[in-house]
Amino acid sequence: MEKALTVEAAAQFLGFKKSYVYKLCHLKKIPFYKPLGDRVYFRLSELEAFVFRNRQAASYECEGGLK
Repeated sequence: MEKALTVEAAAQFLGFKKSYVYKLCHLKKIPFYKPLGDRVYFRLSELEAFVFRNRQAASYECEGGLK
């Protein structure tokens, strides 16, 4: 079972300020949990999915398919 991350730990992992993590939560741009309605928690696997979404192909990957 995954350990829940706090806002501080999530911000450190993402390289964001805590205030920006709270903003992402408010805008529903990042997955989070509020089990008791006050504290915010995250799953590391979901933060990794957030970071690694919308992959852009490198130029050499695009050029290889055109031949």
